[in-house]
Amino acid sequence: MASTASAVVIDFTGGTAYLPGGVTYTPTNTGGYAGNVLYYIEDGIRIDFIGGYGDIGNYYGTFAPNTDNNSVLHNHWTGGGATSIVFSKVGGGTFDLNYMDLTSNTVTGGGLSNGTELSYVTPSGGAPVLLPSSHWGIDHLSTGAPGDGIKRLWMDSSFDGITSFTVTSQNAYCFGLDNFYIDEPAPPGAPDSATTLGLLAGAGLLMRGLRRRFSA
Repeated sequence: MASTASAVVIDFTGGTAYLPGGVTYTPTNTGGYAGNVLYYIEDGIRIDFIGGYGDIGNYYGTFAPNTDNNSVLHNHWTGGGATSIVFSKVGGGTFDLNYMDLTSNTVTGGGLSNGTELSYVTPSGGAPVLLPSSHWGIDHLSTGAPGDGIKRLWMDSSFDGITSFTVTSQNAYCFGLDNFYIDEPAPPGAPDSATTLGLLAGAGLLMRGLRRRFSA
């Protein structure tokens, strides 16, 4: 694992989103959100939206009565958004991606996932890893079905010492990510390297209620 001296958590608050025409936006957990984002920089990490635009900022539970707020990265893969999202260090260099949070991954806009979602994260020089499906929202008033919370994704050693990683999807419409732990030591209870196989995102790792996510 890399030195913790450079450890950062990219949580999409306090950085700078760059939009067309030289417009910039600084997201917060209680503010609005920025669409048409070209790229975003926070704590020395640059996130480029390739082939289209992405969104960054606060999403709230329009499908459920709640007051939680959370700033996340969001993209409509099949709705004119970016075709890939690339994370790298400003000025170059290597880093470890230790874990991150998936906030939504569904083919249905504003709805439930159905298990057919084909979204991936790929480390530089490595193989793509399939991301788990994840509902949009918390509780869906139209169906009464509960959301499935945040899914924490633990990364294996193929995400150590990388120069970049790329997120792609073939079919997700509502897609969100948050809390990228870079060069950050694993918290107590994290799976060790012997049991971390690409990503562990089963039912036992659903971080329901840890931090509610709202992607539209």
